[in-house]
Amino acid sequence: MYSNRLILASASPRRLELIKGLGFDPIVEPVDLDESIFDDLTIPKQVLALAEAKARLSARTTNLDCRWILGADTLVELEGRTFGKAENTEVARSMIRSLAGRTHTVATGLCLLDRIGDRTHSIISETKVQFASMSDAEVDSYIATGEWRGAAGAYRIQEKASLFVEEIHGSFTGVVGLPIREFYVILIRSAFPVPFGRVGTADR
Repeated sequence: MYSNRLILASASPRRLELIKGLGFDPIVEPVDLDESIFDDLTIPKQVLALAEAKARLSARTTNLDCRWILGADTLVELEGRTFGKAENTEVARSMIRSLAGRTHTVATGLCLLDRIGDRTHSIISETKVQFASMSDAEVDSYIATGEWRGAAGAYRIQEKASLFVEEIHGSFTGVVGLPIREFYVILIRSAFPVPFGRVGTADR
């Protein structure tokens, strides 16, 4: 017998904060997945595949009796290049220099796994983000903040990186790591017992 508690198969504190802000109290249980296994896919397919793989790996390895598992993944794409999380300062600096003055795409895939029936509900958010041009001093100053650590594309749009964002088209929370509207859509599709009842429609 499963409980209706949600497992968040992600170590991202930003995702956890957004989910808690909606009234959920998930159990955080990150999984250790080799994310390079889907490198040959397009970015949209890659984030969806990674989100599902994380949810399924969690289902296989958890000792918890939770019915629901949420997997998520975020990647940045610029002119055919994929930016995940920077391994070190120099990689982060190179990423920010590449993004400066250009428009890139942030793709976040979500997969909600219902362990009753082994059913999955997946969705993707793609957002265009325009960065302003940045001087070398601005790039260095931003890297020195340490915000790049653990962030796709080496920046966090909800923090100091917002100083350099000129335009955004799409989901702001999707860039943060959890597109809230899309999250709600898969909750409704899966008949997840949302803590605040059904609000509006979710026909996407």
